[in-house]
Amino acid sequence: MTRVFIVGWDGATFDLIKPWVAEGKLPNIARILDEGTHGLLRSTLPPMTFPAWTSFMTGKNPAKHGIFDFTRQRPGSYDLEFVNGGQRKAPSFWKLLSDAGKKVISISVPCTYPPEKVNGIMLSGFDAPGLGGSGSTLDSRGMHPPELCEELDKAVGGHPIGSFPIAEINDGRPDVAIDKIIEAIRRKANTTKYLVENKEWDCAMILFGESDGVGHHFWKYCDPESPLFTDKPQRMEDSIFRVYEELDRQLGEIRELLPEDTTLLMMSDHGFGGVSNSVLYPNCWLREQSLLKFRGGMSNWFSRKLDAVKLLAVAKLPSHVKRMIYRAAKGRLGGIEAKVRYGIIDWSGTQAYFEENPYYPVLWLNVKGRQPGGVVEPGEEYEALRTRLIEAMEDWRHPETGEKIVLRAYRREEVYSGPLMEEAPDILVHWNEKENYTYAFKVSSKSTNNQWTEDVDPNKAENLAFFTGKSGSHRDNGIFLATGATIRNGEEIEGAHITDVAPTILHLLDVPVPADMDGKVLMDALDESKVSTEVAIGAAAEMTTAGPSQVDYDADDDEAIAERLRALGYID
Repeated sequence: MTRVFIVGWDGATFDLIKPWVAEGKLPNIARILDEGTHGLLRSTLPPMTFPAWTSFMTGKNPAKHGIFDFTRQRPGSYDLEFVNGGQRKAPSFWKLLSDAGKKVISISVPCTYPPEKVNGIMLSGFDAPGLGGSGSTLDSRGMHPPELCEELDKAVGGHPIGSFPIAEINDGRPDVAIDKIIEAIRRKANTTKYLVENKEWDCAMILFGESDGVGHHFWKYCDPESPLFTDKPQRMEDSIFRVYEELDRQLGEIRELLPEDTTLLMMSDHGFGGVSNSVLYPNCWLREQSLLKFRGGMSNWFSRKLDAVKLLAVAKLPSHVKRMIYRAAKGRLGGIEAKVRYGIIDWSGTQAYFEENPYYPVLWLNVKGRQPGGVVEPGEEYEALRTRLIEAMEDWRHPETGEKIVLRAYRREEVYSGPLMEEAPDILVHWNEKENYTYAFKVSSKSTNNQWTEDVDPNKAENLAFFTGKSGSHRDNGIFLATGATIRNGEEIEGAHITDVAPTILHLLDVPVPADMDGKVLMDALDESKVSTEVAIGAAAEMTTAGPSQVDYDADDDEAIAERLRALGYID
């Protein structure tokens, strides 16, 4: 028997870690690389935070747990609503361990609001409401048990919720932002150290999201090969390293507190890399294929003006005024977001549309009976259109470089399997990483003359904010490391997937792995003399929600969640 402690560094990549280790930096993760087992950890497709972390905690693909993105379309509507862990349809490994009598602790994992009533402690991630308007400190609604809130206030000054310091970045003070990011890491680590030392646990986890946020916002300062590279302001070239250095320092301090029987796992939900200054407007490309129609006249004008007004309000209005507006709209921020993304689309002349988000657009067909303005007949017409779209996307080329825009397009059933398949996008896209840089995406209402691509000068004032938040983006492969008495020494594993972590944790703690988990136990990482090679397979887990089927945020919460997603670049 062993205890298991998991450290998550959101978006961490060996592309940064291994060169720094080779230079004698990051001594604590270097020690794990030297004495334990490690390898790449394949993410979900697309490699996005919510579906990836949910696949991690359930061991299942999104068609079994139901979390595909940060937002989803309301049934029978094109309006969007924010997603949270209450909509998850599969139990987490924390719940499975709890049901088996194990004590668990989970800290700051995304998409864990509302917190599950586990046998132990759960502190929700950045999608939870918080104190103080925009919410810098997690309140009792995001904690199980809720009375822990008062205890943490007294012991460590409250637990930070994970808000990213976007105001300082937008104000041209990235040095101040880095200091705040490092302070947030220290505060989260303080919570972790307190709980590890003062509570009983068999399995515990801390997730640091700061490695993801700094990758999005600061890549252009640190990578001289980036098309967006800038050395102004000065002294920011080591900004990403400073965050990793602090994460490494806290890793060492936390590890010192772990009992000797602990198996330590480290992981990220995806990797990271740079973004190109080639911007794509994918719905404009569909228009060129005569598969999507834009509205004209006043409707088009109004949609573009709504987008401009929204951006001005986000940038200029104080938080209390924005909350008043959201209250007046009854918290329908997702509806406003949908009008910004899709307001210029004429649904009666549209057969397909991209769900436009800043990183990984996916493709939906406008199907009769499913979308309110659907025009595509289910059945043969639907399948023929999917075939046409996949062929067209895989032939899609950049007009100047001739490079493929899309590496491959997949029917949803080629990627996912499970009872929630109908909630998945119709086509999933693996976008090309040209010369190690992904494309940047914008909503089509921002396109000049409806063109589908343009090379944008990131130094112009009108583009500065966009490329401040999007100079780095996700990659398919995250990191996996393990060390402890149950782990092989000095091994490198291959072929690990993010769904493999949950069954591996269950196996280490001698709890049966549900038969319907997609992941497998990472036996190549385990010392067979210390761990059984016989994996106990239990019954398939019942499909149920992790919390209420819909957790409604109030106006203050709606604004807070939107601000956090906007600060990380996940919505415009």
